[in-house]
Amino acid sequence: MKEIICISMGPASENFDQTLTLLGDQFRVKRLGVDFNFKLALELVKRYKDQCDIMAFGGFPTDVKVNGKVHSHNQVLELRRAAGDTPIADGSRLKLTALPLFIKNLAQKEPYLFKGKSISFFSGITQWDYLPAYQEINPNLIFADPFMAISAPKVIRGLEDLKSFLLTALPIMKRLNLENLKERDFRSKIAQLPTMKSFFDSDIFVVNETQLDFIKLQDLSGKVVIIDQLDTFSRKKLQDANVSKVYSCFPDFIGMPHLGFNGLEAILMAHLGKSTLEQEDILDIITTMKLKPETYIPRSEETNASERFSFIVHPLSASQFFLSPTWKPLANTPIGPHVEQIAGKIPGYHYGKITGIRSESTGKEVEGDLFMILMTPKIMLKQSPEKMYNAMNRLCDMAMKRGSKIIGLGAYTKIVGDAGVTVNNRSPIPVTTGNSLSSASTLWAAGFAIEKMKMVTKSEGVYQGTAMIIGATGSIGKVCAKVLTNQWKRIIVAAPRPYKILELVRELQEQNPNAEVIGTSSPDRYSPECDLIITSTSAQGESVMDIEKVKPGCVICDVSRPFDISLEDAAKRPDVLVIASGEVELPGDVKITQTIGLPGSSVYACLAETALLALEGRFESFSISRDLQYDKVCEIDRIARKHGVKLSAIMGHAGEITEREIELCREHTMAKLKDKAQAR
Repeated sequence: MKEIICISMGPASENFDQTLTLLGDQFRVKRLGVDFNFKLALELVKRYKDQCDIMAFGGFPTDVKVNGKVHSHNQVLELRRAAGDTPIADGSRLKLTALPLFIKNLAQKEPYLFKGKSISFFSGITQWDYLPAYQEINPNLIFADPFMAISAPKVIRGLEDLKSFLLTALPIMKRLNLENLKERDFRSKIAQLPTMKSFFDSDIFVVNETQLDFIKLQDLSGKVVIIDQLDTFSRKKLQDANVSKVYSCFPDFIGMPHLGFNGLEAILMAHLGKSTLEQEDILDIITTMKLKPETYIPRSEETNASERFSFIVHPLSASQFFLSPTWKPLANTPIGPHVEQIAGKIPGYHYGKITGIRSESTGKEVEGDLFMILMTPKIMLKQSPEKMYNAMNRLCDMAMKRGSKIIGLGAYTKIVGDAGVTVNNRSPIPVTTGNSLSSASTLWAAGFAIEKMKMVTKSEGVYQGTAMIIGATGSIGKVCAKVLTNQWKRIIVAAPRPYKILELVRELQEQNPNAEVIGTSSPDRYSPECDLIITSTSAQGESVMDIEKVKPGCVICDVSRPFDISLEDAAKRPDVLVIASGEVELPGDVKITQTIGLPGSSVYACLAETALLALEGRFESFSISRDLQYDKVCEIDRIARKHGVKLSAIMGHAGEITEREIELCREHTMAKLKDKAQAR
């Protein structure tokens, strides 16, 4: 059995002497902490050098290579000389290969973790070899090395300035007595100094495990910490500092308290029978053991602390301005007719809050911030895309600073430009348009309306009628077609390009061979046969079908913006139910501090999608661009049902459609059918 002695400058209270098994081998590992007593450390090295196979040094400065020159601390050189021929592990070889790999892995896994954030390092010199990995991800790096090294309360910004500092300071630093580093207090007084403000204002803090032996951490509420390795001691210390989330680059796969990279490196050297580790050796271990970064949330799940999301709203018409106490007095003044143009020049702002959202399934609570852009669709569509991107990204920045981890785009903010793609790329937090749940809830509303109209029978869960999707080859239309193919006996898919229709018909037939699927480029040919029509086109308000030919009792679900069916056309057919969308209710005792243009506690489905993603802890760009995915619509539908989101209202072109209005439509339908029967 190989024996490893770990000499650490850290606390003796964390010492252990244990036998462990790794990759089929047994090792005896003994840790000896010296409480920053270098003389004792030197004595221990001399005493144990001939009693172990490998000696590990922890908490001591590793070599720093700058401009081709290697700088070693004088006291570390003294330890190495005292060890004689005994192989030494200081963790540097393992870190050099593993940490950059895991940092990049983390950035790929959570791209918004680093996006638009500043990153503070308690000591850049101890991270020197892998700082380029951080630099590639985010160049906004801040270093507290002057304070750590010589108690000078100032910071260094950027990798180049740190390099300049090290070239000047290293000759001095490598002669400093290590015992002088026993304590660095980052609390109270130092935190209040203007010269250190940028360091403490950072979003992410990078520290290594051994530094936590002697750093007194400031309050890190709401902050993220990246650490090389997380053990029992560092877990407790970070929890006491109120850290929001911790990312451990290298998992504690051995389960040894306070072992450190130096101990791990020594174990791997002993396992491989080598006096030094090569990069290939480390990569093999990482691959074999499937090692990857770990996430630790110090805050107990039992506290049920609310996650935050944000959502952007805007007035849908000029008349909505005068519902606000701020603008209402201007309604009948000479300024009234110009309010729409005036308001459009006002920067977006924090508008209100939505609280009390509580999952019926998990009990988890979330709350949201509402942000307002004072532009109607008319004004918005006249702006350049770049101006709209800037306006929305300003609110994304504000949302992030208020603690939100995701933001949703409401109404026309998800239509302008490239439908959220550029806003998402520039945002420090994920952006979702909410279109997946909007599509699902619109189909909920369509199903509800079909049931209320009572014009179609159902057999074994399938409507025994005909549904048509106009604009079926577009992203929303295609998703609707795929959903309805499983729910209706007969499906008509309509679009201008025949070759695209044929492709979709084949795809739908493969999905459900029991459904009859027909393709057409002439909706009017089939509208007299349809019980449900979904319109999702880019016709920009131009007519897509003749409303007079539509079957009495048909439900038309218009999801296009601008609408495919005008208010005037809808009024021509009181026997046809034209709906625009389905709005929803969130679970819990929901309270909204400001009006969002919907009755009661109803919210837009796109807002609900944002809240659901927060409930799921999925801070990602779930719905983005105009490319809506069928799988995501099905997934968000499942998530909504899991947490208790319900349909609250069916919306028409002029507002909420009541059950009485649906009854009147049915009465008109029955009367028209009776007239037709008598005319035969």
